[in-house]
Amino acid sequence: MPSDKNDLAQRIAICRPEDTVRGFIFKSVYGLVEQRVGSAGMDRMLQQLRVSKMPVDFFSYPAADFLRLLYAAVDVLEPQYPDLEDVFRACGASTVTGFFKSYVGNTLMKLIGGGEPKRALSTVHTVYSTLVSYGTREFRDLGDKRALITFRDDMQPVYFHEGALTEVLVVLCGNGKATGTALALNHAEYLLEWS
Repeated sequence: MPSDKNDLAQRIAICRPEDTVRGFIFKSVYGLVEQRVGSAGMDRMLQQLRVSKMPVDFFSYPAADFLRLLYAAVDVLEPQYPDLEDVFRACGASTVTGFFKSYVGNTLMKLIGGGEPKRALSTVHTVYSTLVSYGTREFRDLGDKRALITFRDDMQPVYFHEGALTEVLVVLCGNGKATGTALALNHAEYLLEWS
């Protein structure tokens, strides 16, 4: 079943011209597509998007273009996963893997320290601000091995951020899960739990 193009159109409609995403986020999703469905799937997606060249890692590109890429990738990857939500989660997780492999992500991990999830998660707004130009993120400590992160003015789907935040927990402490609740199209809360 293809992704919901009405949902995509609504998300693109709330993008402002100044809303941008770093190139390596695009490349992370491209990499996932190539890994899971090969170059034929990648070519099919690029033709659909009318893209002729890869983005540069730390250049900024329109958030609306990333949404188009994300939904095209979900359509190409959908047969590889149990459901569309899992495809969005896999795309989100791929961006975290790409980030931590980058020079900036690697340096950031050294600065915030691995193995201490709350310390790292408390920097969520700063980290996201290096990746995208829009929105705010707020961290709240909920006690032992639990936290709540609120995203405002962020047009990415909840499942995408569930995948990204779950992958952050896996990178930081080897396990965990993020469960999102959409409060509006561009406003969501994520409960993070780990052991």
